[in-house]
Amino acid sequence: MKESKIESLLEKYKEGKTTLKEEQFLFDNSKNSEPFLEGWSTFVKNNKIVIPKDLNDTLWESFQTKKSKKQKMHFVIMSAAASALLLISLFSTNLDQKKLNYSEKETLLNQAIDMMTNDGQPQILKSIFYEDEMIIVYATVE
Repeated sequence: MKESKIESLLEKYKEGKTTLKEEQFLFDNSKNSEPFLEGWSTFVKNNKIVIPKDLNDTLWESFQTKKSKKQKMHFVIMSAAASALLLISLFSTNLDQKKLNYSEKETLLNQAIDMMTNDGQPQILKSIFYEDEMIIVYATVE
């Protein structure tokens, strides 16, 4: 019975349809069977690799570090893009501001000169319209 089972497993093995348990049984009972199977069995037993117990943890940590590196890189790229967009928008709005023509500039200069007396001292105005710690707004009475 054991010989017939080994023969059927050997046929399945050659077709590539055996399970791991069947292969293990075949390699363990390969003595006194076909010579190529004995050689193959010896090779498999000598070159068997033992899987470390913490393989899953090690793999998971490596996946997480790769994922976190991608996230950090994504964050850096998005930050740089946002900064560039902010700078471009600031420069474009400063270029589009209304520029004063010569007559408007002259009018503003005359208003500033009218606020000052000949000796460079500011004129004393009669009423304070709004006063705060940093700003005082005067109103003139006409």
